[in-house]
Amino acid sequence: MAPTPTSSPLQFVANVRLLLRQVDHTGAREPLTLARHVFECFIQQTKLISSRDNGPGVDTGDILCEGYLCRAAVLPHPAVDAWDWLDADLDWQGAAVRGEYQPPATGGVLPPSSTVQAPADGACWLGDLSLLQTPGVLPHAPRALFAAASLLMIGAAYGPGGIGALVQPELGEKLTFAIKPHRVYVLEAGDTLNSIAYRFGTTVPTLRRVNQDLQELQTIETAPGDTLTLLAGTYGTTVETLRKHNPELLRADGHTVVEGDTIATIAELYDTTNRTIRKYNPPLAEYPSGDQLPLAMVVNVPAIRPSSPLDPGQELLVPSVTPSTVLPAGGWIYLPQQRAVSFPDEIDLDAAPPPPVAMLRSSAPLSL
Repeated sequence: MAPTPTSSPLQFVANVRLLLRQVDHTGAREPLTLARHVFECFIQQTKLISSRDNGPGVDTGDILCEGYLCRAAVLPHPAVDAWDWLDADLDWQGAAVRGEYQPPATGGVLPPSSTVQAPADGACWLGDLSLLQTPGVLPHAPRALFAAASLLMIGAAYGPGGIGALVQPELGEKLTFAIKPHRVYVLEAGDTLNSIAYRFGTTVPTLRRVNQDLQELQTIETAPGDTLTLLAGTYGTTVETLRKHNPELLRADGHTVVEGDTIATIAELYDTTNRTIRKYNPPLAEYPSGDQLPLAMVVNVPAIRPSSPLDPGQELLVPSVTPSTVLPAGGWIYLPQQRAVSFPDEIDLDAAPPPPVAMLRSSAPLSL
């Protein structure tokens, strides 16, 4: 293990350990995780996010924090141990600044090193750092907080010169991040994706979307009677996702338009989207989705319907973790953001207004 670098002057009062994902491109639709960064920081709470303050990276109920980075380490991805980032003895790369990830050499040449940038998502443990152990575990500390976190800004408080340029190397990079309570879940014995989705009012595909590790794939061979609908249900995914991971299921085939056919009805028939139909058929790019299509027109559609039997022995990529797979107890996963819940006694703005109440006439005089 390399010698631990000199810590920043704030290290003795550091009160949070932060885990962040470094991705290949933060703007990508499905960013690829390159490495995991661990920060120890001194932070203080600045604001509780209300419904008027939420926006990119922050949701109602999040806790906005500011502080200084004391030391940093870089861990490989994927993790062998879910709690390796809480190990008391890490190989700290640097004091006061972010660690650097060195990509593997290609062709004998090392690519330029890189580091985590904001915005970045991860988790945090806010508590007494002296309670951390080796090997890493989640400490039993009722007063501590284990939660999801989003890095919003880092190093931006310092200008290019002046006193900021002198202070930053001493105190560490300034960072702003949001703590997201109730967005991580520590797995219990017997937990499955099905049971977690039911318990927290979400779906298995949504849990996969917010947990990159649950998106790993395996190869299977189709059996007699298999259909896309059956496989999607068995492996807790969608027909559209199976088509995305298996390009051979996306080959175009013809559908001859009959009376009543529109882009929307054809998309529903083949369990796909209006966008996919337009992608297969450039002449329909601007065609209204609800208008009758020209009769006898041949529309390119996914060749295999969701209910069509697949050829036995066909190799397909499907999720490795099925909805009924028992997950390893003691690990943790992210939970999706909870949406607003509507109650039966709320006013339905789309409901038809009640009929007006007839006014009763009375011959009796009003008493004041």
